[in-house]
Amino acid sequence: MFSRRTVTIVVALTIVATLYSLSELHSLSAQHAAEDVQFVTHPTAATAQATTTQLSTKGQTSSQTASSFNKQTTASTTAAQTTISAQQKQQQTQSAVTSLSAGSRKCFQYPHTELWGDVVAWGTQNKADSAEDCCKQCVNYKAATAEDPDCNVWVWCGDEVKCKNQYRQCWLKHLAHPEASRPAKEGDDVPWTSGTLDVDITADPSHRKKEVVAKGDRRFHIVTSAQGSAVHWQARIHYYWYKKQKARCEKEGGCEMGGFTRLLHSGKPDDLMDEIPTMVVDPLPQDMVEHSWYVVLNRPYAFVQWCQRAKIPEKYVLMAEPDHVFLRPLPNFMTGEVPAAFPFFYIEPAKGDHAPITMKFTGKISRKQLEEIAPIGNSPTYMAIEDMKRTMPIWMNTSIAIFKDSEASQAWGWVQEMYGFTIACWLAGIKHVDLYLHMMAQPPWDAKLEMAPGKPFYILHYTYGMDYKLTGEFTPGKYGEWRFDKRGYSGKPLPRNLGEPPKGMKNDLVRALINSFNEATDAIPCWDKYAETGKVPATCDEAPKHFLAEEAKLKGKAL
Repeated sequence: MFSRRTVTIVVALTIVATLYSLSELHSLSAQHAAEDVQFVTHPTAATAQATTTQLSTKGQTSSQTASSFNKQTTASTTAAQTTISAQQKQQQTQSAVTSLSAGSRKCFQYPHTELWGDVVAWGTQNKADSAEDCCKQCVNYKAATAEDPDCNVWVWCGDEVKCKNQYRQCWLKHLAHPEASRPAKEGDDVPWTSGTLDVDITADPSHRKKEVVAKGDRRFHIVTSAQGSAVHWQARIHYYWYKKQKARCEKEGGCEMGGFTRLLHSGKPDDLMDEIPTMVVDPLPQDMVEHSWYVVLNRPYAFVQWCQRAKIPEKYVLMAEPDHVFLRPLPNFMTGEVPAAFPFFYIEPAKGDHAPITMKFTGKISRKQLEEIAPIGNSPTYMAIEDMKRTMPIWMNTSIAIFKDSEASQAWGWVQEMYGFTIACWLAGIKHVDLYLHMMAQPPWDAKLEMAPGKPFYILHYTYGMDYKLTGEFTPGKYGEWRFDKRGYSGKPLPRNLGEPPKGMKNDLVRALINSFNEATDAIPCWDKYAETGKVPATCDEAPKHFLAEEAKLKGKAL
């Protein structure tokens, strides 16, 4: 059971996360819109087709390539209806590039899109006659010092009717990781054209992967860390969807999904040992550092032990968590040996007051070096095992150091071990991590099963509470007449047949999540008894259903 202090911290984290999503996120960008224009509370996925103009180092442009805007498609409403056709894959948002001389820079344009960024030149005083002109200003922008941010994002308003007094405004901005941030606004009614330098935020990683010759086996092993009753039921549902998606993956051919390990860092075997492949490891000793209120500190030490003891055939690993539902077969997101991860907007090692705290653990480094530290945690992250063996001990030691540092521990709170992980990667020599927003969806802030055409979400992370009126209206920050929050099932497993979301609710991911729960709990025998006690029944006379029935049938044939 959780202590009162732990429960209080978890509840507080939930409130902070919700408020941060609604308001603090918007501090990433100065409000260059007029005061009567408000930013959306949760930006939707980018759907504008990017066009590129290459600029020479002197800021000269080539002729502009044609561009078009693709409206966001409506995703299906159940997890079973998520297959992306070959035709859709061909419609992925790719950029046409017009090349000039060697040494030129690429300027990617996104019509009807407004991007976040820290402002380096205010559009109220800075005008441009065209998107190309605004991009040239970004290329030619000179920061006052080497430690000041340069320009890599620009936003221009070129529709005289819709822009009104903002017409011709050219805002120059900076983002440490443009590919890790979704647009502030997008759609036909958005008059802004945005752009990025050298990084196409709509690019499909599969095209770049083809440029790297992958030799040998690209299969990856999934390692899911777990401890405590709150994630006991989550692990069972998580493993169900791993098995189902892996079976589908193998049926489709070319499957990169490998084996699975639940990394149980309680130090004691539990009643899931026969159901889920598990390695039991010790928690971080309390005499090393007293951390009873922060059990997450056990995770880095658990992975240190796993790296020392694991004997698996795969060369690569995906680190996952029990509250992940796999929506479809997972590919290896890595290009070559470069790690790949989902970016979290709230992990900002180079940002403002965080930078000096980060340098407590990296030593004095430049702004550019700080921006090499990726906005990630350990999950979901793909890494080569050799990189893990080098990084995990540094992660453990850095996380302990952060926990012991009162300033860092207070500033980074519940996600401090995530900071520990990404700082450890940098200290281990990993200066670049490929970041993929469509690796994972986080409802209710994400709503569709695709981030953009041809870029489906692969993992559903149910970390936030989901609240709706019975009419289907989303009520963020308020208890809904219909709601789901995993924290409501911290003491006992969720029951079978969770109530369907309201018919008028338009969030396909929330609906897919409830469908995923209901399928898994119906498939796993004797879930009703399990939900009553929190213990797996010693005996059970129910037959498995759904995928588990198919699995049992295949095993019977094999015997």
